[in-house]
Amino acid sequence: MKKTGLFLIGIVSPFFVSPVWGERVVSLLPSYTETIFALGAGDRLVGVSNFCNRPAAAAALPKVGDYFSPDIERVYALKPDVVFDGLWKNSAASEKLSALGIKVVRIPEEKKVSDIHRTVRIISAELGLAAEGRKLNARLKKDFAAAAYSGKKRLRAYIEVDAGGWSAGKDSFMSSLAELAGADNIFGREKAGYFQASWETVVKADPEVIICPGGDAAEIKARPMAERLKAVRSGAVLCGLDRDLFARLTPSSPSAVKALREALDAHR
Repeated sequence: MKKTGLFLIGIVSPFFVSPVWGERVVSLLPSYTETIFALGAGDRLVGVSNFCNRPAAAAALPKVGDYFSPDIERVYALKPDVVFDGLWKNSAASEKLSALGIKVVRIPEEKKVSDIHRTVRIISAELGLAAEGRKLNARLKKDFAAAAYSGKKRLRAYIEVDAGGWSAGKDSFMSSLAELAGADNIFGREKAGYFQASWETVVKADPEVIICPGGDAAEIKARPMAERLKAVRSGAVLCGLDRDLFARLTPSSPSAVKALREALDAHR
Protein backbone atom coordinates (compact mmCIF):
# COMPACT_ATOMS: atom_id res chain seq x y z
CA MET A 1 0.00 0.00 0.00
CA LYS A 2 2.77 2.39 0.84
CA LYS A 3 4.44 1.82 -2.50
CA THR A 4 1.13 2.29 -4.33
CA GLY A 5 0.44 5.50 -2.43
CA LEU A 6 3.84 6.91 -3.30
CA PHE A 7 3.32 5.98 -6.94
CA LEU A 8 -0.03 7.79 -7.05
CA ILE A 9 1.45 10.85 -5.38
CA GLY A 10 4.07 10.91 -8.09
CA ILE A 11 1.33 10.99 -10.70
CA VAL A 12 -0.93 13.66 -9.26
CA SER A 13 1.58 15.97 -7.60
CA PRO A 14 2.38 19.07 -9.69
CA PHE A 15 5.98 18.69 -8.62
CA PHE A 16 6.27 15.48 -10.62
CA VAL A 17 4.47 16.52 -13.79
CA SER A 18 6.78 16.87 -16.78
CA PRO A 19 6.20 20.18 -18.58
CA VAL A 20 5.15 20.08 -22.22
CA TRP A 21 7.36 22.28 -24.38
CA GLY A 22 6.74 23.58 -27.87
CA GLU A 23 7.49 20.74 -30.30
CA ARG A 24 5.61 22.03 -33.35
CA VAL A 25 6.45 25.70 -33.74
CA VAL A 26 5.39 28.44 -36.14
CA SER A 27 7.42 31.65 -36.20
CA LEU A 28 5.89 34.77 -37.74
CA LEU A 29 8.99 36.97 -37.63
CA PRO A 30 12.41 36.36 -39.24
CA SER A 31 14.23 37.38 -36.06
CA TYR A 32 12.39 34.75 -34.01
CA THR A 33 13.08 32.10 -36.64
CA GLU A 34 16.79 32.80 -36.58
CA THR A 35 16.80 32.78 -32.78
CA ILE A 36 15.08 29.40 -32.71
CA PHE A 37 17.75 27.99 -35.01
CA ALA A 38 20.49 29.54 -32.84
CA LEU A 39 19.00 27.70 -29.85
CA GLY A 40 19.37 24.43 -31.75
CA ALA A 41 15.61 23.99 -32.18
CA GLY A 42 15.26 24.59 -35.90
CA ASP A 43 13.92 21.06 -36.32
CA ARG A 44 10.83 22.04 -34.30
CA LEU A 45 9.76 24.67 -36.81
CA VAL A 46 6.84 23.52 -38.96
CA GLY A 47 6.07 26.90 -40.53
CA VAL A 48 7.49 30.42 -40.91
CA SER A 49 6.58 33.73 -42.56
CA ASN A 50 7.41 34.47 -46.19
CA PHE A 51 10.28 36.70 -45.08
CA CYS A 52 12.06 34.07 -42.97
CA ASN A 53 15.13 33.32 -45.10
CA ARG A 54 17.91 32.91 -42.51
CA PRO A 55 19.59 30.58 -41.93
CA ALA A 56 19.36 28.83 -45.30
CA ALA A 57 17.35 25.97 -43.79
CA ALA A 58 14.54 28.41 -42.95
CA ALA A 59 13.93 29.11 -46.64
CA ALA A 60 12.88 25.49 -47.18
CA LEU A 61 10.22 25.51 -44.44
CA PRO A 62 6.48 25.81 -45.21
CA LYS A 63 5.44 29.45 -45.54
CA VAL A 64 2.35 30.86 -43.83
CA GLY A 65 2.21 34.25 -45.53
CA ASP A 66 3.08 37.81 -44.62
CA TYR A 67 4.01 38.32 -40.97
CA PHE A 68 1.55 41.21 -40.68
CA SER A 69 -1.35 39.15 -42.04
CA PRO A 70 -0.53 35.42 -41.97
CA ASP A 71 -2.82 32.85 -43.55
CA ILE A 72 -4.76 31.61 -40.50
CA GLU A 73 -5.99 28.44 -42.22
CA ARG A 74 -2.48 27.56 -43.32
CA VAL A 75 -1.13 28.05 -39.79
CA TYR A 76 -3.96 25.95 -38.32
CA ALA A 77 -3.32 23.15 -40.82
CA LEU A 78 0.26 22.84 -39.57
CA LYS A 79 -1.10 21.92 -36.11
CA PRO A 80 1.40 24.00 -34.11
CA ASP A 81 1.41 23.86 -30.33
CA VAL A 82 2.94 27.33 -30.14
CA VAL A 83 3.14 30.35 -32.45
CA PHE A 84 5.62 33.17 -31.86
CA ASP A 85 4.35 36.60 -32.85
CA GLY A 86 5.25 40.23 -32.13
CA LEU A 87 3.35 42.03 -29.37
CA TRP A 88 3.77 45.34 -31.22
CA LYS A 89 1.92 44.11 -34.30
CA ASN A 90 -1.81 44.21 -35.02
CA SER A 91 -3.33 41.61 -32.69
CA ALA A 92 -6.02 40.37 -35.11
CA ALA A 93 -4.05 37.33 -36.31
CA SER A 94 -3.01 36.35 -32.78
CA GLU A 95 -6.59 36.65 -31.54
CA LYS A 96 -7.89 34.44 -34.36
CA LEU A 97 -5.25 31.80 -33.68
CA SER A 98 -5.95 31.89 -29.95
CA ALA A 99 -9.67 31.46 -30.64
CA LEU A 100 -8.78 28.27 -32.53
CA GLY A 101 -7.07 26.92 -29.42
CA ILE A 102 -3.51 27.59 -30.56
CA LYS A 103 -1.09 29.00 -28.01
CA VAL A 104 0.35 32.32 -29.19
CA VAL A 105 3.37 33.84 -27.48
CA ARG A 106 3.60 37.54 -28.31
CA ILE A 107 7.05 39.03 -27.79
CA PRO A 108 7.59 42.74 -26.99
CA GLU A 109 9.24 44.92 -29.62
CA GLU A 110 12.99 45.30 -29.30
CA LYS A 111 13.74 49.02 -28.94
CA LYS A 112 17.45 48.66 -28.24
CA VAL A 113 20.08 46.04 -29.00
CA SER A 114 20.15 44.71 -25.44
CA ASP A 115 16.46 43.76 -25.76
CA ILE A 116 17.56 40.72 -27.74
CA HIS A 117 18.41 39.07 -24.43
CA ARG A 118 14.76 39.32 -23.35
CA THR A 119 13.61 37.79 -26.64
CA VAL A 120 16.05 34.91 -26.26
CA ARG A 121 14.83 34.31 -22.69
CA ILE A 122 11.18 34.22 -23.74
CA ILE A 123 11.70 31.89 -26.68
CA SER A 124 14.12 29.56 -24.91
CA ALA A 125 11.82 29.27 -21.88
CA GLU A 126 8.85 28.42 -24.07
CA LEU A 127 10.85 25.71 -25.82
CA GLY A 128 12.21 24.24 -22.59
CA LEU A 129 15.71 25.40 -23.50
CA ALA A 130 16.44 27.86 -20.70
CA ALA A 131 20.02 26.62 -20.29
CA GLU A 132 20.68 27.00 -24.01
CA GLY A 133 19.14 30.47 -23.83
CA ARG A 134 21.53 31.52 -21.09
CA LYS A 135 24.48 30.25 -23.11
CA LEU A 136 23.29 32.10 -26.22
CA ASN A 137 22.82 35.33 -24.28
CA ALA A 138 26.28 35.04 -22.75
CA ARG A 139 27.76 34.54 -26.21
CA LEU A 140 25.82 37.48 -27.62
CA LYS A 141 26.98 39.78 -24.83
CA LYS A 142 30.57 38.84 -25.58
CA ASP A 143 30.14 39.15 -29.36
CA PHE A 144 28.50 42.58 -29.17
CA ALA A 145 31.29 43.83 -26.91
CA ALA A 146 33.92 42.56 -29.35
CA ALA A 147 32.18 44.15 -32.34
CA ALA A 148 31.53 47.56 -30.75
CA TYR A 149 33.53 50.70 -31.53
CA SER A 150 35.86 51.68 -28.69
CA GLY A 151 37.43 54.83 -30.13
CA LYS A 152 36.63 58.47 -29.42
CA LYS A 153 35.75 59.85 -32.86
CA ARG A 154 32.04 59.30 -33.32
CA LEU A 155 30.09 60.32 -36.41
CA ARG A 156 26.69 62.02 -36.66
CA ALA A 157 24.47 59.76 -38.74
CA TYR A 158 21.16 59.83 -40.54
CA ILE A 159 19.64 56.34 -40.54
CA GLU A 160 17.14 55.76 -43.36
CA VAL A 161 15.34 52.44 -43.02
CA ASP A 162 13.05 52.63 -46.05
CA ALA A 163 11.98 54.81 -48.97
CA GLY A 164 9.76 57.78 -48.28
CA GLY A 165 11.93 59.20 -45.54
CA TRP A 166 11.28 56.43 -43.05
CA SER A 167 13.94 56.92 -40.41
CA ALA A 168 15.12 55.40 -37.15
CA GLY A 169 14.34 57.29 -33.96
CA LYS A 170 15.37 56.86 -30.34
CA ASP A 171 13.27 53.79 -29.61
CA SER A 172 14.66 51.63 -32.41
CA PHE A 173 17.26 48.91 -32.20
CA MET A 174 18.77 50.25 -35.45
CA SER A 175 19.66 53.49 -33.69
CA SER A 176 21.08 51.47 -30.80
CA LEU A 177 23.05 49.30 -33.23
CA ALA A 178 24.54 52.38 -34.90
CA GLU A 179 25.58 53.73 -31.51
CA LEU A 180 27.49 50.52 -30.80
CA ALA A 181 29.26 50.95 -34.13
CA GLY A 182 30.33 54.49 -33.24
CA ALA A 183 27.60 56.63 -34.83
CA ASP A 184 25.18 59.01 -33.12
CA ASN A 185 21.72 59.22 -34.68
CA ILE A 186 20.76 62.79 -35.66
CA PHE A 187 17.20 61.81 -34.67
CA GLY A 188 18.30 60.18 -31.43
CA ARG A 189 15.92 62.39 -29.46
CA GLU A 190 12.91 61.51 -31.58
CA LYS A 191 10.79 59.35 -29.26
CA ALA A 192 9.22 57.27 -32.01
CA GLY A 193 10.99 54.11 -33.03
CA TYR A 194 10.42 54.73 -36.72
CA PHE A 195 8.91 57.80 -38.35
CA GLN A 196 8.87 59.79 -41.60
CA ALA A 197 11.44 62.57 -41.52
CA SER A 198 11.36 65.42 -44.00
CA TRP A 199 14.41 65.69 -46.25
CA GLU A 200 14.67 69.36 -45.33
CA THR A 201 15.17 68.35 -41.69
CA VAL A 202 17.94 65.97 -42.70
CA VAL A 203 19.67 68.69 -44.75
CA LYS A 204 19.47 71.09 -41.83
CA ALA A 205 21.04 68.51 -39.50
CA ASP A 206 23.88 67.94 -42.01
CA PRO A 207 24.90 64.38 -41.01
CA GLU A 208 28.48 63.21 -41.49
CA VAL A 209 27.29 59.82 -42.68
CA ILE A 210 24.08 58.39 -44.11
CA ILE A 211 23.29 54.79 -43.19
CA CYS A 212 20.77 53.25 -45.60
CA PRO A 213 21.11 49.42 -45.76
CA GLY A 214 19.87 48.17 -49.11
CA GLY A 215 18.99 51.70 -50.22
CA ASP A 216 19.81 53.56 -53.43
CA ALA A 217 22.86 55.78 -52.95
CA ALA A 218 22.42 57.44 -56.34
CA GLU A 219 18.83 58.40 -55.51
CA ILE A 220 19.89 59.90 -52.18
CA LYS A 221 22.69 61.89 -53.79
CA ALA A 222 20.23 63.25 -56.37
CA ARG A 223 17.86 64.68 -53.76
CA PRO A 224 17.49 68.48 -53.46
CA MET A 225 20.44 70.12 -51.70
CA ALA A 226 22.09 66.73 -51.12
CA GLU A 227 25.38 68.11 -52.42
CA ARG A 228 25.54 70.36 -49.37
CA LEU A 229 25.71 67.45 -46.93
CA LYS A 230 29.02 66.44 -45.37
CA ALA A 231 28.03 62.80 -45.89
CA VAL A 232 27.54 63.26 -49.63
CA ARG A 233 30.64 65.39 -50.15
CA SER A 234 32.84 62.83 -48.39
CA GLY A 235 31.22 59.81 -50.02
CA ALA A 236 29.86 58.53 -46.71
CA VAL A 237 26.52 57.27 -48.04
CA LEU A 238 26.47 53.67 -46.85
CA CYS A 239 23.81 51.82 -48.83
CA GLY A 240 25.79 48.70 -49.68
CA LEU A 241 25.09 47.10 -46.31
CA ASP A 242 23.07 43.87 -46.04
CA ARG A 243 19.47 45.03 -45.52
CA ASP A 244 18.24 41.87 -43.80
CA LEU A 245 21.23 41.81 -41.47
CA PHE A 246 20.55 45.37 -40.32
CA ALA A 247 16.74 45.33 -40.34
CA ARG A 248 16.46 42.41 -37.92
CA LEU A 249 17.71 42.01 -34.37
CA THR A 250 18.99 38.44 -34.27
CA PRO A 251 21.92 36.35 -33.03
CA SER A 252 23.68 37.53 -36.21
CA SER A 253 23.45 41.20 -35.18
CA PRO A 254 27.00 41.39 -33.76
CA SER A 255 28.10 40.89 -37.39
CA ALA A 256 25.98 43.91 -38.35
CA VAL A 257 27.70 46.03 -35.70
CA LYS A 258 31.11 44.89 -36.93
CA ALA A 259 30.28 45.55 -40.60
CA LEU A 260 28.93 49.02 -39.84
CA ARG A 261 31.84 49.88 -37.57
CA GLU A 262 34.30 48.96 -40.31
CA ALA A 263 32.35 50.97 -42.89
CA LEU A 264 32.31 53.97 -40.56
CA ASP A 265 36.03 53.64 -39.81
CA ALA A 266 36.79 54.59 -43.42
CA HIS A 267 35.18 57.99 -42.80
CA ARG A 268 36.36 58.89 -39.31
